[in-house]
Amino acid sequence: MAGGGLRRRGIILGGAGAAAAAGLGAWAWLNAHKKPPVVTTPPPPPPAVPIEPEVAPVLTPEPELPLSSVRPQLIANPLEWESPQAALVRGAGLPWRKTILQESVTPERWLAVRALTEPGFGARSGAGVLVSDAVLRAHIGERPLKDGPVVFAVRGARPPRPSNGFAQEYSLAIIPPDHLNFCCTIGVWDPINQEVSAYAASTVPNRTAIVSSALGVQPANMLLPGIFDYTPGSHSNYKKYGFDFAIVGALRQNGVGGGAGALPALRATTPTGMQGASVDKTMDDNIHCAETPLLEPFDRFSSEGCMVVAGRYTPEEGHSGPWARFLRDARFQDRSQVTVILVNSTALPVG
Repeated sequence: MAGGGLRRRGIILGGAGAAAAAGLGAWAWLNAHKKPPVVTTPPPPPPAVPIEPEVAPVLTPEPELPLSSVRPQLIANPLEWESPQAALVRGAGLPWRKTILQESVTPERWLAVRALTEPGFGARSGAGVLVSDAVLRAHIGERPLKDGPVVFAVRGARPPRPSNGFAQEYSLAIIPPDHLNFCCTIGVWDPINQEVSAYAASTVPNRTAIVSSALGVQPANMLLPGIFDYTPGSHSNYKKYGFDFAIVGALRQNGVGGGAGALPALRATTPTGMQGASVDKTMDDNIHCAETPLLEPFDRFSSEGCMVVAGRYTPEEGHSGPWARFLRDARFQDRSQVTVILVNSTALPVG
């Protein structure tokens, strides 16, 4: 029994030893065939980028505004029609020359100004009227004229083009003046050569002037038709507004050596237009270019009562646009007075 037990224990121990030996052999084989760990070498850091010193940005100065307008190249084509709504969009954010007007002439008030439909402008809108040597002679009758070319103004009728040089006659299209667009014609009549020229113009105050006059801020006039004697000279001086010049080559209602004196005019008293305006007198309704230093954002021409020809003047640019050609036709130099005719389009013959 004891011998048998010992043999069984030996067998067990022998078996265990063999198992252990087998385990050690397997462990040795795994260690021998074990793959070394893969060592990943990090990539070298990128080369340092030199930091450039900060350079202050170069600011390009805003181009200076032309001296005769709040915006450059306002009126490329004076006869191109602009709606009041489009004018408000165009003028939004532009600077006002007279801040007192900005406070009173709100977009709503400016937009509410109505076109001048009387006398007969609305009823005959689109019809043609004729201007010529014969027509103007018939209009003035026996009234004497000053020597040299005569200036005529037709309220409520547009010429065929912005600038129309001397010809025997022109047909103008009747249109109600809306106090925004160029709805009138100012031209030159040469009685010697029996010719007329015609230019895009306005003979009514602009919308800003009408609203401000009705609110008592500054008066606005509309000269009544008639025949007058104006004096060549300059229009205004804008020094107090930062523009140290006057518009040379203008015609003054009253100037050095005389003039037309006080003339009857309508004074704007309601903010919606010249309807119901009161009759008054005016002393300073001149004739000058449409773009001046006091042109406000929404308007296309500058007028509180003056008659204006499309175009501009600055000392740097000189005279430009239809205004420049008008001056060449009119030949104001060395003349003490010039006859001026203002007529409603509805008083002219159909043509």
